[in-house]
Amino acid sequence: MEAATVDEYLQRMPEPFGTALREVRDRLVAAIPDVEQVISYRVPIFRYRGRGLVGLSATAKECSLLLMSPSAAKTLAGSLDEGSISGATVHFDPAHPLSEATVRRIVDLRIREVDAALDER
Repeated sequence: MEAATVDEYLQRMPEPFGTALREVRDRLVAAIPDVEQVISYRVPIFRYRGRGLVGLSATAKECSLLLMSPSAAKTLAGSLDEGSISGATVHFDPAHPLSEATVRRIVDLRIREVDAALDER
C-alpha cells in the first residue's frame, strides 16, 4: 500500500532513513514559504506556488533530495559541502542528513527558478 501523506511515508521508512528524511523534511518546511507537502510519484514532494520544488526519497543505501531541475543540479554540481549530485538528485548518507545551510541554499535556488518561470508568464 502506498503512503497517502508525507508523514505516513516517513513513518514507514526503516531507520536510519526515516530519521534522516524527517530532519531534512523539517528543514525544507522551515525554508519554503507557504509549503504544501504532498505525495506524488510515490514520494514526498514539497510544493511552492503550486509547483513541485523538491522531493525526498531513499534507496536501500542512501537518502535523496530530488531537485526536480536539471539546471539547479548543474548550478550546484561541485559546489556542495555535503552529499553528491547525480542527475538532478542530491544523494546523502542517512547518518549525515543535509544541513540547514545546504537545504536553504538548494531551496533558495529552486524558489528563484520557480518565481522566474511563473513571473514571466
